[in-house]
Amino acid sequence: MRANALIGVLLVCAGAGAAEPSAETVKWFQTTEQSLMDAVASGDKAVWERALDDSFVMISEEGEVLPPEKLLKDMRPLPPGLSGKIVVKELTVQEFPTFAIVRYLADETEQVFAQNLATKYRMTDTFRRDGKSWKMLASHASVVTADPPAQPVPAARLAGLVGEYKILPDGWTFTVELRDGKLYGGRDPKKLKPMVPVTPTAFVVSGSLGEWLFDVDDKGKAQKIVDLRKFETLIWTRTK
Repeated sequence: MRANALIGVLLVCAGAGAAEPSAETVKWFQTTEQSLMDAVASGDKAVWERALDDSFVMISEEGEVLPPEKLLKDMRPLPPGLSGKIVVKELTVQEFPTFAIVRYLADETEQVFAQNLATKYRMTDTFRRDGKSWKMLASHASVVTADPPAQPVPAARLAGLVGEYKILPDGWTFTVELRDGKLYGGRDPKKLKPMVPVTPTAFVVSGSLGEWLFDVDDKGKAQKIVDLRKFETLIWTRTK
């Protein structure tokens, strides 16, 4: 009996799949999500209070768990010297009988004391149906990987970084080459990627997260690389 009952429940759940959302529903979520993003810069808590379920939890881009009281407590207008906006793009809705999953690209531009920043986030929000409206149960933000602006570094300074580095004693090998005044690196010598300079000794491998920090001697020759990935470090020691 228990097994049959469980199978019956699973079949019912499987049949209650996502429905094609109406244009009106998509418009509601587009408008609602944009109003929430607009409220971030202005610090308008009331907009968020109306949208959130009591059991709401947000996972921020830093991995912080934010219940509604924490989120609202920290929400305030941008301080003097800062301005910006977030535009909701590429919004999609998966609508189920009792809940909906909304995904979109949050395209943020910000001015910090006359310096311009641009960051994109992939957002996933879950709403429960509340009568004819919806309440947000959960939200998750992930930063979209993007290469930072390359800073000018003379090729002569890059030459001391060229070589082979290894995770000792018998780990991977990382090759660094100089091509046309630009640094390239990777574990496969045939598929090296551009290394974008942030400072003369700090780089980002194009298209990936993390920083590669070269530890150089007083002659400018690197002795090792501190590979900072997801807030942990790997040490690569020069072998050639």
